Amino acid sequence: MIKLSNQEFESIFFKEIDKNFIYENKPSIAVAVSGGPDSIALVFLLKKWINKKNGNLIALIVNHRIRKNSDLESKQVKDYLDANNIDSVILNVSKKKIYKTNMSQARENRFSKIVNYCQSKKIFSIFLGHHFEDNLETFILRKAAGSNIEGLNSMQYKTIYQNIQVVRPLINNSKKNILKYISYYNLKYINDPSNKNEKYSRAIVRNFLKKENDLKIIKKDFNFIKNNYSNYIKMVYRIFLLTNYKLQNNSFVFLCEIFFNLDQEIQVKLIQIGYKFLNSKKPFSRHKKIVEAINKISKFEKISINLGGIKIKKDEKFIYFSC
Repeated sequence: MIKLSNQEFESIFFKEIDKNFIYENKPSIAVAVSGGPDSIALVFLLKKWINKKNGNLIALIVNHRIRKNSDLESKQVKDYLDANNIDSVILNVSKKKIYKTNMSQARENRFSKIVNYCQSKKIFSIFLGHHFEDNLETFILRKAAGSNIEGLNSMQYKTIYQNIQVVRPLINNSKKNILKYISYYNLKYINDPSNKNEKYSRAIVRNFLKKENDLKIIKKDFNFIKNNYSNYIKMVYRIFLLTNYKLQNNSFVFLCEIFFNLDQEIQVKLIQIGYKFLNSKKPFSRHKKIVEAINKISKFEKISINLGGIKIKKDEKFIYFSC
């Protein structure tokens, strides 16, 4: 990653937001603040940006209740933001949803609280503090889990989730540049001890990435996926059009002979594209459910099943999808 001066860091940050982030006049935005250096840097950067736009910023502090100090830490973060004229609110995770050894569940709890708050307050944009190394960690974990190219594309600068715009404006910035910015402005932050605890998989990956030779190999692999992802999508859509026998407003039809000669990952992607075509407001069915549906229809000459609201019917020559 390129080393930037603090002025360059700020300048690029503001330019990328204006270029990639769709916002209203006098925007109202939320930012998730854990109290760590990444989210603290992000909230202070966004404060400068939102002031220029005459908008409103609210910092969301999720008290995950996993560590015994989480109540105190949440209050410390809120007090610090209040002292710097940044509006904030603490969102407490229900004790019923706490699983102390399950970090994945903890992340889901935090994200759920944040999204629910934004929806209730009609805030359509939430900013998260993920940076480049976070994305590399995600890439490695997904690769270890056998993820396909969709998953390996990892986190994006901007995505839409339940009609909320999720923005990660630090995703192309290194941790070093963030810490340099924090130090320059003497910003205070909290260290999370779980970041170094190797009972969590991300901590193991984080330590793995400290080895320079391993880091170079992973970056090369990661950048290859990122640089070629758009070509992959174009290829899949071309296959979708070639496989399609008939495409209408509320249905599409695949030729069995072509469809069942495709690799299963491509079959899954084609059904996902068609599913989105028929149900644009609904998220994709889970990968596992689609694979189960494919395996089921492949065993019978004639069959009718339902997949997340989509009717699938197969005969000797065609597979029909309709809603």
